[in-house]
Amino acid sequence: MFGRTNKKRKTTEKKEKRKLHTMELITETLGLPKDTILGAALVRTVGNHELYVENFKSIIEYTDKKVRLQTKTCKLTVEGKCLFIEYYNCEEIKVTGYIMAIQYE
Repeated sequence: MFGRTNKKRKTTEKKEKRKLHTMELITETLGLPKDTILGAALVRTVGNHELYVENFKSIIEYTDKKVRLQTKTCKLTVEGKCLFIEYYNCEEIKVTGYIMAIQYE
């Protein structure tokens, strides 16, 4: 019973990866912006004290040492000290503080 569900999940994941790969190839070939077509996260830093993320969906975890975000295509973890969310809306978030690491999952 559990084996079938796991097998279906793996097949679905493979199909999604192939579809994403195809979309990436089309986007690159036509010279289209990936953030618009694929919903890729745009991450911009100003020094190590400000971080802007566009195409974010939700806040997963928020402390003064770690901010985890769900973007449209991946999870993004920001680690540092005195982290603070200055603002967020349906498409963008600004994190300030001493940013030590940015990790994509």
